[in-house]
Amino acid sequence: MTPDTKTELLQRLRDELPELSAREARAARHLLTNYPMAGMRTVAEFANESGVSTATVLRLVKRLGFPVYSDFQSALRRHIEATLQSPLVRFGAQAEQDTPSPEGFFDRFIVAMSDHLETLRRSIVQGEFDAVVELIANPRRDIHLVGGRYSTNLMRYFADLLLAVRGRVSVIDGQTQIWPQNLLDMGKSSVLVITDVRRYQQDVIEFAHAAAKRGVTVVLLTDNWQSPAARSASHVLSFPVSSPSIFDVLTVGMALVEALTGAVANRLGDTGRARMASLEDLRKPFAPREPELNRTPQKRDELDDLQEQPE
Repeated sequence: MTPDTKTELLQRLRDELPELSAREARAARHLLTNYPMAGMRTVAEFANESGVSTATVLRLVKRLGFPVYSDFQSALRRHIEATLQSPLVRFGAQAEQDTPSPEGFFDRFIVAMSDHLETLRRSIVQGEFDAVVELIANPRRDIHLVGGRYSTNLMRYFADLLLAVRGRVSVIDGQTQIWPQNLLDMGKSSVLVITDVRRYQQDVIEFAHAAAKRGVTVVLLTDNWQSPAARSASHVLSFPVSSPSIFDVLTVGMALVEALTGAVANRLGDTGRARMASLEDLRKPFAPREPELNRTPQKRDELDDLQEQPE
């Protein structure tokens, strides 16, 4: 089957990489590093930038399942169009394509999310998931989280959960001009978790690149098409975001975050349990108490009787 999505193409590239010749592997790595724009060049330009011959590029394209170079570029073009879609564009497209359906919107939405969860289960490589859990659970590592305009809400939630079982977790938030200040205290023992979904944000991509240059281990949570921040990431976990709605959804991303948190808690074991117990003790003075005015007369009488009983 001819690959027509970025996820399929990247997976094919990774699968084929060990079997490629040295020159083919050089072209493949150039494409991986500069996806998708490297493939939008002419064959001669792609070859020149990779340091290989045009024949090598054409052999690589055929190994990826494309009989001719133009088919390869058409697949890349479809990927670019998909990743640049805005809710407004999808609003118009949906209006043009909308046809009466026996199923209501809610049913179609739930079925789509169910399918996405199954896709997530199949697509996440267990070894990659475990490697990310190991990084986040390592108490010697400081964890930093950052996201895009909407996906930063996912990172705040992730941080809130993580802080219950481990320390040294922070969310990078606020104006992007302030973000570089966080880099001052980040280094080889740091882990930066990023979430970036279409339409990808250049500030998030640049921050990932700057962190990687400082030796930070970057973990990217992204959609099926994958943010360009993947070039700076040591680990990439993808999740579906499309839905019957005009808006992309973070529903499956939240499931991924919750799975990571649960696995981290299991990995920490007694250490995480002790931290959570301490947190519960600290929360007690802040726990909501039933206001006196909300108690019924009968309940106030019962409490008064209890207080008057001799010990």
